[in-house]
Amino acid sequence: MPENFRHSTPVPEIVPSIDPALRRSAARLRECMAMALPIWAARAQRPDGSWVEHLTLDGTPDLGAERRWRVIGRQAVAYAQGTLAGWHDGTDTARRSFDAYWSQGWTGTHMVHRIGADGTVTDGRHDLYDHAFALLACARMLQVTGNADYHRKAQAVTAYLDRHRHPAGGWYEGTVKPTPRRQNPHMHLLEASLALFEATGDGADLSIAHAVIALFDTHFLKDGLIGEFFGDDWSPDPACGDHVEPGHAVEWVWLLRRYEAATGTDRRCARLSLYDRAFRQRLGRLYDAEQRDGTIDRQTTRLWVQTEAVKAHLAMADAGWAGAAGMAAASIDAMFGTFLRGDGLWNDQLNACDAVLSDTIPVSTLYHIVGMAAEADRLVRGRP
Repeated sequence: MPENFRHSTPVPEIVPSIDPALRRSAARLRECMAMALPIWAARAQRPDGSWVEHLTLDGTPDLGAERRWRVIGRQAVAYAQGTLAGWHDGTDTARRSFDAYWSQGWTGTHMVHRIGADGTVTDGRHDLYDHAFALLACARMLQVTGNADYHRKAQAVTAYLDRHRHPAGGWYEGTVKPTPRRQNPHMHLLEASLALFEATGDGADLSIAHAVIALFDTHFLKDGLIGEFFGDDWSPDPACGDHVEPGHAVEWVWLLRRYEAATGTDRRCARLSLYDRAFRQRLGRLYDAEQRDGTIDRQTTRLWVQTEAVKAHLAMADAGWAGAAGMAAASIDAMFGTFLRGDGLWNDQLNACDAVLSDTIPVSTLYHIVGMAAEADRLVRGRP
């Protein structure tokens, strides 16, 4: 292993000074993940290492559904993180997932968009969002294994990004849907860049992160809200420029805290602005979609949104914000029996009365659940 690649380290003990409620909640999540990760690998991973798109509500894999190919890369991320956290040795699962993801999806210049159940490429177009997760998968695999081949693959993804830089800043959306421009794939490029730096310790791997933060400062953040859709010059899209997603706003809270840790910069004002606006009169769950004026578009709540809310509370607790650890613990506990089922599966979306709206269990949500659990574990164990 090259000496400059920083891979998995022994799991530290619990930090005694952490809020006791959060310690208990983090322990519940660890137990949940230790049970869920082997269940999902047994039920949803296919013999070639790829995954089904979803399970039915009774836990049966849907072997006929077309796959969003980035989801296979996200599974590699989830099992790498579970291994790094020490809950479950998913190294082989992560490796098999990544091998299928890369060998079937990478064309030599870009990652394909969708692949059918029979392994046939059904949509070979390229999309910026897909490549954010390609870079993240390379980073987490490098971190968990120390194998330099994953770094070379990360460089292939960054070469794609270099070819698709936009003159107005950021990157072109790709050929799946060239317009409007979206903040979401740029946000995930920040996540991927931070993960790559975490794996290598090389400051050059933060260059993408710095570029995305510049976009955040100049275009994404306005009045405590994150704009979602934009024109070519980053002006708000005239058709959907007022659309906001609370889940993305709180995801930014966590990412800004991680950017602070990586760079030593102070993003406190932006974090506080987003955190205050997201949870103002929303002390419980966050809705899926709203308008800038606070009008609720859909009184529905998806699980991934709530996992990102927990990560925002954890980020603020990490920064010493009073009450944030308790909010994280309460939010985690509220997921059990509503979103998180006792059989290692989950309900993906609920309505305002807690009735289940989803008719499948998407594999893609595992990335969010594992990310939440990993962040809770990091905080209670005092990891950097």
